[in-house]
Formats: sequence, C-alpha cells, structure tokens
Amino acid sequence: MKVNLISVALMAASFALPAVASPTSCDNVAGNWKNNLGATISFDTVDETTGQIVGRYFPSSMPERAFPLTGFTNANGKTEGEQHYAVTVSFAVSFQEFGGITSWTGICRMEDEAPLIETEDLIVAPMADYVWSHVIANHDTLRPQ
Repeated sequence: MKVNLISVALMAASFALPAVASPTSCDNVAGNWKNNLGATISFDTVDETTGQIVGRYFPSSMPERAFPLTGFTNANGKTEGEQHYAVTVSFAVSFQEFGGITSWTGICRMEDEAPLIETEDLIVAPMADYVWSHVIANHDTLRPQ
C-alpha cells in the first residue's frame, strides 16, 4: 500500500504547476498564463539565446492533465523610433492520445503595465463531420496567472 501511495504522490507532483514567478514583461515570458477558456499555459523554460520555449498545457476541463508544449519567442528586431514594437511568440501543443494539435502564433505586448499575449490559433482535430472542419481558427488572449 505504501508503494502505491508514493507512486500516486510522485505522479501528482509531475503534473503540478512549476513554482515560477508570474511574467512581468514580454522580455521573458516564462511563467504561468491563463487563456480565454481558463486553461493554464506554463512556459517552464525559455532559452535566453534561442528563445525556445518548453512547457505544458493544462486544459480547464482536465486541470490535472498536462500536455507537452514547445515553441519560440523572439524579442529581436526592435529599432529606435518604432511605435508598435511587440515580442513575437509561437507555440504548439500535442494532445497526444486524443490526436489533436493546436498552434498559437502572436505577439506579447504590455497593457496597463502587465504583459499580454494575443494570438491567432489553429485547432486541428483528427475526427470531424466534414473534411473542411478538421481545422478551426480561433483568437486567444493569454494573461499572467
């Protein structure tokens, strides 16, 4: 019985959100974000050199279930005098045994002194009623959690 309880505790810990600070700027998007649907997007690590993001996606319908997330952010390209600079962000999540993949692409910008990620995303499902309905376009807003 002790082995089973330890296994359950270890499994639960592997799905827990990391203890990282909420993002405070677009310069480093590492941390936990909430989207329009109440899902938690955890950017666990962001490589300072390449901008590669590694993280997890926790759907609001299954908050204990983590799906792998990978992507990139790029804070380069800012030039003096540009009014509308924003950090670019793109990431994807594989919903593994469910067969779907969703990809988000957009920008991180500051709003009311807090970072905000605005994306357009494509939700791709293996099963659909029609051939044209496998891919759904959506808009999403991520806010620091």
